[in-house]
Amino acid sequence: MTTPLSTYVNIMNDSNNCETVGNKCSTDSSCSVSIGSTALGVQLTNFQSVWSSASKTDALQFIAAKDDPKMPLRVRNLLATIGNERILKIQLGRTPVQGLIVKVLNFLSDSKFSEKQLELDYDEIYHNYLLITIQNSTGPEVLRHILGNARHYAVASTVLKLEKTQRVALGYPMIPDDLIDLYDIPLTPNKLLTLNQLISMASNVDKNFYKYDAATNNMCQTFVENIIEINGLMPNIHDQTTLNALKPQDGKALIATLGSRSNLVKAAIDLGRELDKLVFDHKIRWKKSPPKDFASLPKVSGADSESIYTMYNAILLLEQNARGLLNAASPIK
Repeated sequence: MTTPLSTYVNIMNDSNNCETVGNKCSTDSSCSVSIGSTALGVQLTNFQSVWSSASKTDALQFIAAKDDPKMPLRVRNLLATIGNERILKIQLGRTPVQGLIVKVLNFLSDSKFSEKQLELDYDEIYHNYLLITIQNSTGPEVLRHILGNARHYAVASTVLKLEKTQRVALGYPMIPDDLIDLYDIPLTPNKLLTLNQLISMASNVDKNFYKYDAATNNMCQTFVENIIEINGLMPNIHDQTTLNALKPQDGKALIATLGSRSNLVKAAIDLGRELDKLVFDHKIRWKKSPPKDFASLPKVSGADSESIYTMYNAILLLEQNARGLLNAASPIK
């Protein structure tokens, strides 16, 4: 695919085309990209193009996810540390929404929620997320240390969980359920994709990346589907079961059963998001506890501390023996 005849700004690192981020591209084919290009430039029918027309004095407002103030601080810190690691594997994960939540929604809707669920033929309401396996570049050094001069060693990797509840979250899978219902998302062959690229591409193209509103079908399932589609991975999926699992459920129809009470759900999500920002983005400062007032022990060498420990045990043993002798010598009443 060739970019339209205009002036464009490169938004991804690409030594084969426009080189660095922010470089202006000429109006000819020097900036032409395709789904398989190293620029990760994808042009999708359902989304705005990642290539944006600009005048010679303008610049495309592309913000790396690790630098985006809208991204939770925990995610930014993690991306700054391991975001440039190569992605080795991507899997779609699903877990059923907790029964208590469904019961509450059913109560608020006077049982209409469950009726709509049956009407839509949904056995379960799912929470979707991505399990992303990235290369751990420090791993080989550790393995070399263990294996000595072994020529072949395993590729060290780390698994991360990317999801959206009230906010975008990136962390390590915590419970076994996260690893049960999984579907492989094939990567594009011979194409480097890093964690920063995957998330930054989606956060810049998807206008609703940071929003969560089940009433408008903008939820965890659409979040995951958009990331896959924006990064050009959808054509790689040929398994129909995976495609079915990736397709978002009709959250809009389900939430509509709550009527005016749907505002309660939105208010709860909004409150959770704001509390998360206050606590985890360090927007409130916790009062520091006063320092503990402990007596300091004299500094002793390792040999001295071992001698003291031995003497202490010997004293305890002597006391026990003395008590035993006294008990044996005392007259029987």
